[in-house]
Amino acid sequence: MNSLIKFLTFSFIVLAIGCKKHEHNTNDQVKPILTIEEPMVNDTLILSVDPEVHIEFTATDNEGLHELNVLLIKNNTDTILNDNPSVHDLKSYAYHEHVVPTGITNIVSMKVIISAEDHGENKEVKTVDFFVTP
Repeated sequence: MNSLIKFLTFSFIVLAIGCKKHEHNTNDQVKPILTIEEPMVNDTLILSVDPEVHIEFTATDNEGLHELNVLLIKNNTDTILNDNPSVHDLKSYAYHEHVVPTGITNIVSMKVIISAEDHGENKEVKTVDFFVTP
């Protein structure tokens, strides 16, 4: 039992010091940069030509990323994708995902919302509105 307590104490200490996000880095005033390749604003993707929605971008940060979130939303209500790739401490991360939307019978509005945050609590959010048609 004593070794279990030592292990749990050690694990807690490692977790507590493992991430410096809560030690706000006041020296870092630069927001992450999101460079989006696909989809483009107001694109109309034709699923009979390519059945996948391609989400491709690069997130970069001068000090290192902390969190990244990617949402794909249909008709402003239905979340099709909610992805949180592991980017902790990376200065650059290339994201490329293919999503096959289902139930598309007419033109549908979609949006990708990408949010990146660094350890200085600087945050960048970009939204790309586009359309999908069968």
